[in-house]
Amino acid sequence: MSDPLEPRASTEAPAEVAPEPVNEPAPAAVAAGPIFGHEGNRLEGVDQAKLIRYNFHNPGFLGHADLRQLGVLHQRFVQHLSARLSTFFRMECGLKIAKFGTVTFGEFCETLGNPTHLTLFQIEPLRGVGIVEISLPLGLTMADRLLGGKGRVTNADRGLTEIEETLLEDAMQLIVSEWTQVLEGEKTILKPQCIGHETSGRFLQTSTPETVFVSTKVDVTIGELTERLQIGIPFSMIEATVKRMQLARQSGDDPQPKQVQWRAPYAGIQVPITAEWKVREITLTEVLGMRKGDVIQLPRELVSQTRIRLSNTEEFVGTVGMQNGHVAVQLGQRALKD
Repeated sequence: MSDPLEPRASTEAPAEVAPEPVNEPAPAAVAAGPIFGHEGNRLEGVDQAKLIRYNFHNPGFLGHADLRQLGVLHQRFVQHLSARLSTFFRMECGLKIAKFGTVTFGEFCETLGNPTHLTLFQIEPLRGVGIVEISLPLGLTMADRLLGGKGRVTNADRGLTEIEETLLEDAMQLIVSEWTQVLEGEKTILKPQCIGHETSGRFLQTSTPETVFVSTKVDVTIGELTERLQIGIPFSMIEATVKRMQLARQSGDDPQPKQVQWRAPYAGIQVPITAEWKVREITLTEVLGMRKGDVIQLPRELVSQTRIRLSNTEEFVGTVGMQNGHVAVQLGQRALKD
């Protein structure tokens, strides 16, 4: 099952949406049979067109917490990759995650450009084949830079030549090698390897259409160009990492709250306290005319509107009165913060 993170699945990211299972239209043979509800009762008059089929054999269900952690790992991957590519191409390369989430392999293939440049890779000993897509303008720009150019493309409507594809293999290997750092905690040595290239995702058969993929779309800015790089990872390749994250969360459940400890040196700190009234505004002429002995009339309700300041911060509203022969203020409600 899958659990999209955009409108269906995506972390721009890391934003959170409730997971939903991968589904697809039910075949006619299924629609023609009897239909039962979740309590086992037979349903009549069901719109056959609204039937969906669920693949319960697919293990790729990712919850919010899993997606959140994977999103953080991929954000770190993109930051590191930006520095690595800048060094590799000897020019500034800016990377930013545009979309992150889970989709089926069939849906992932629909997002691929046509034509485009696809690199297929495996990571021994993990299962599955991953896919790195770079748009043709981005591939041509990278190839131009590797050939000693300024990273500018005048004709982006053509495909890559064999020489350009060969040049890009080192860049693709760098991207794949950097991505393996996402799989932190693996006890075995991971060996990433690019195994092939394609120009279209239309006929890819590296996974079944229902296989859950973790998709990361990245905006790459190199020179004056901003184009798309996309990485698709089958769930089987990250399954061990996800299980490790889940076990770590379970072992850390119900942490004991930290006790607040008062530090003795703080006890002697003096905090000024001020009681004041907000009377009214007067004109500058009235100010200039004020003399010693003048009487300022105050409204009676000010007595219950005394503002209390602690260290010049207004904290309470109270009422002024007398207690044991002293002027005192009874604290009332908390002052409203602006």
